Amino acid sequence: MDAGRIIFNEFGVRSVMEASESMEMARRYREGDGVEKDPVRAAGILAELSDSGYAPAAASLGYMHLVGEGIPKDMCQAEHYLTIAADSGDAGSMCNLGVMLADSDPGRALEWFRKSAEAGSLSAMRNVAAMDQENAISWLQRAADLGDVDSIVILAAKYRNGDGVPEDKARAAELYRVAADKGDMEAQYDLAFMLDSGEGIPEDRAEAERYFTLSADQGDTDACLCIGGILYERGEIDRAESYFLSAAMKEDVKAQYNLGLLYMEGEHADIGKAREWFEAAADQGFVLAFTMLGSMDLDAGDMKSAASRFRVAAEAGEPTAQYNYGALGLSGQISMPFEEAAEWVSKSAQQGFQPALEVLMRLNAQG
Repeated sequence: MDAGRIIFNEFGVRSVMEASESMEMARRYREGDGVEKDPVRAAGILAELSDSGYAPAAASLGYMHLVGEGIPKDMCQAEHYLTIAADSGDAGSMCNLGVMLADSDPGRALEWFRKSAEAGSLSAMRNVAAMDQENAISWLQRAADLGDVDSIVILAAKYRNGDGVPEDKARAAELYRVAADKGDMEAQYDLAFMLDSGEGIPEDRAEAERYFTLSADQGDTDACLCIGGILYERGEIDRAESYFLSAAMKEDVKAQYNLGLLYMEGEHADIGKAREWFEAAADQGFVLAFTMLGSMDLDAGDMKSAASRFRVAAEAGEPTAQYNYGALGLSGQISMPFEEAAEWVSKSAQQGFQPALEVLMRLNAQG
């Protein structure tokens, strides 16, 4: 007998055991567990089960149609099967119906989210909170009380920023700590930041470092930057390099720039590596990287490239580049009208860049 066939009794209803066995077979074909992955065959098994009114199968098939899991996306079929499951009380299908309708019919979506939330779906509780600002806090608190980490983090942010509740940073820190101690890397970072800066709670640098490290070790790029900076300032260059690399490999532009600085001097000095990381940051438009590359070009005697780099950063308002670009013009190292060169130095001076202020004072004295 073909294992994919579904055999029904005279009433068209299978025993729970038979239905469970067929569900397991569908799962195996969906995931390729012990058999060749075949989502189309899985969908066929689920369709036969769904048509007999078996809600778990309808829930799975509705989701497959909703996201196009191995079969074409089909919103009509998704709604059909999800409704079968939702009408049978499946909270996940109610929530998925809400997701499906969120853009086209927000009112109906909210109704399904509410039904799903009342049936205990934590995702639906968060979705209701996102759509119903008047009752957002109560729904988030309900989900948080059930241990939902995402809701705890959202609720913490609302107390931190006074969003829908009176600002209460101490309460925010308490909530972040609950989520952080459950392993949430975003909460670990946010709590560490508050501890490091004393934001509404007593400053505790040691605890801040501990939570930054926990978050960074899970891959949070902002935490990698922070703990990398702490370690760099403390002289633990190898560890700092490791954290900066972790973030830089995820295209974090600040980490790329920091690596460039790290390789500029000291025992890790490697001008080639420094240039590579500055180039990577510049390719993402990071202004300070253009300034550093301009300085490196200047040291190498490539005035044309240096001027080009400085101009990009100068036009973006970076004061060091404005000064350097203007100084190249004033010194005659590149062709630039005196008035234009003086204007660039003046723009830098207006931002308080000391070398520019000194040059401007000399120019004014000569005038």
